[in-house]
Amino acid sequence: MTLSLSERDRRYRAVRAMMEEKELSVLVAASNAMWTGNVRYFSNFFPAYGYFYLIFPKEGEATQYVGAANSALVAQREGWVKDTRTAPNVAEALVKRMRELGAAENGVGLMGVENIAFRIYEHLKKEFPSARFVDVTQDIFNMRMVKSDEEIAIVRNCARLNTQLLGEVKKVAKVGANERDVYAQINDAVWKAGVEHMFQLIASGPFPVSARIWPHNRTLAREDSVFLELTPRLDGYYTQICVTHPVAEPSARMKEFLDVAAAALDAGAKLMKPGNCAGDVARTMQETIEKAGYTMPFRPGHSMGHELDEPPGIVAGNGTVFKPGMTIVLHPSMMDANGDGVFVGDSYLLTETGWERLTTNTGI
Repeated sequence: MTLSLSERDRRYRAVRAMMEEKELSVLVAASNAMWTGNVRYFSNFFPAYGYFYLIFPKEGEATQYVGAANSALVAQREGWVKDTRTAPNVAEALVKRMRELGAAENGVGLMGVENIAFRIYEHLKKEFPSARFVDVTQDIFNMRMVKSDEEIAIVRNCARLNTQLLGEVKKVAKVGANERDVYAQINDAVWKAGVEHMFQLIASGPFPVSARIWPHNRTLAREDSVFLELTPRLDGYYTQICVTHPVAEPSARMKEFLDVAAAALDAGAKLMKPGNCAGDVARTMQETIEKAGYTMPFRPGHSMGHELDEPPGIVAGNGTVFKPGMTIVLHPSMMDANGDGVFVGDSYLLTETGWERLTTNTGI
């Protein structure tokens, strides 16, 4: 894992300052194999499968629980948390460790409540009836939104790789190929590049706008385009790019669709700077598309980090204020009354004066 102990200490200081303010003696973080970031933020290790819990005290060393002995060995060797254990009964193990830390009658923070099994939460409440349980998920996401210099360096590397992946599309997205050919070409390039994980969506057709996780065995015709959402994770951090790639020369209608989507992307990016808020960016992209006579079927963006989808969501009404160091993907979509449309998007880094475009969906 490439993050330093200085980065670990920076995070721990910020979390413990929040715990002090909220009068919390211990924090319980929970992840699973898909959404790994809640625990990874503390441990610099991600689980390969199953569930993943971590106890973080206001003072002293953290303890984490993983689902398999081999995972514990890897976590101890590669991660920050050396006290990594397996437990046949995670609920009882958490209670025992929390009692050792004196958490029975104090405030207990919960990070990633959506990943805490109901039976485990019920067991904690039963065993600590006088404890005050506090959901601090958003508080820690607020810390995670703004990336350090170390994190930004990794994000930039991931974004460069992400743009390069589009070149793989050009190699195979030709008349007579199918979605599986494109998907396989990208996967082959991704794993050779050393990516930890890859989330991708794919669709094809004359005007594809709604994609699937898995490819179909659909043969590409001359009038088709391939839509891809490519989201690799490199050294713990995601970036995303969304491209609609015409197989041959795009039709006049496709050019119009792409121009409208590009105009919406540019309009949103102009407002994406420190001091402005996420909702304003979403609104201007939607207005641009609706002014052209179309609708925007999906939300036009979100933040990224240890997860491929983190707060803030770029949605109308979201008052989150942009700050330097945030990494955002803007991906406006547009659709006509027949359900035809396109989807485009790039990743950005917020700077002191505006933004740096990390990827380019015209890279192919």
